[in-house]
Amino acid sequence: MSKSAFEILNERAQACVAATPVIILGSGASIAAGIPGMGPLRAHLLALPDPAGFTDGELEPWYAFKEALKHTDLEAALHQVNLPDILDDLVVEATWKFLQPEDIQAFNRLLSHNEPYPLTQLFEHLLRSTNNEIDVVTPNYDRLAEYAADLGGIYHETGFAYGHVRRRLGDNRQSVSIEGNRIDRVNIWKVHGSFEWFKDEQGIIRALPISHPKPDSWKPAIVTPGIQKYRRTYDEPFVSIKAASDRAFSSASAFFCSGFGFNDEHIQTKLTERCRSKQVPLVLITMEVTSAAKAFFEGAFCKEYLAIERADGGCRIYCPEFPDGEVVTEGDYWQLESFLTLITP
Repeated sequence: MSKSAFEILNERAQACVAATPVIILGSGASIAAGIPGMGPLRAHLLALPDPAGFTDGELEPWYAFKEALKHTDLEAALHQVNLPDILDDLVVEATWKFLQPEDIQAFNRLLSHNEPYPLTQLFEHLLRSTNNEIDVVTPNYDRLAEYAADLGGIYHETGFAYGHVRRRLGDNRQSVSIEGNRIDRVNIWKVHGSFEWFKDEQGIIRALPISHPKPDSWKPAIVTPGIQKYRRTYDEPFVSIKAASDRAFSSASAFFCSGFGFNDEHIQTKLTERCRSKQVPLVLITMEVTSAAKAFFEGAFCKEYLAIERADGGCRIYCPEFPDGEVVTEGDYWQLESFLTLITP
């Protein structure tokens, strides 16, 4: 007798989480927490005035970028127009100024919210086993994963030491213990930077506490999509963090993806290799499964996948048994809070 869609959803969800997956947080996870996505950011960038202090000739790439952005998304526009560094820095600065306050507001909402944060609950559940370390890989700049760890009293590491001016750890990872016993930790590998990372006057990237204002002469160390993404990540700390995320992918026993669109070849190459070389469970929860994600699943990269998206009256799942999708009415499991009910008592 064949299994129902809900039975497959339930079994595959539990199998994935039981394997202590590498967690991948995409932009959809940030949007769910109230941080604007690419659409509002695109509108903000289009509304920017032309930068002062440049000749018309020097601004030709800027005009071309704004024109391209009118007709496509930010990543495509930045691929079509290769902005010189000085203009790309303006896009980075504008992106940081627009989104960073939203990250602070998300933190304030978490502090005032009486209910447990679902991402914290996921961390806590994964660390109840004999495993005391989990990996999170994200292209997002926000600090939601850090907040989730802090709310659960879990030590986290992002490649920087703790302190008011945080130095880069490189390969010298911190080992934290209490009375000789190692404590649980969440490794958060932010492959495109973070709102709290800045490049100082000497070009050294440092991290500052959430409440500290950015020094005027320091530049945000976040990497916008497009051609510059590959060039700007060939320096530290991005090289070390990308290597750490690749190691996590290469040894993963499973993958749990939240709001990830499978549009970022920069980080998913090792994920694809791991899925090809070993049958590992992969679960994706998202508002809408992107065409890139569907192509990934159809490409036979992953034999044990489960994708869950929003649908009227519940959710829709995609898996090898239902490659074209099947509606499940038992719950809206595309949301993390509801998904957790499948794996927790």
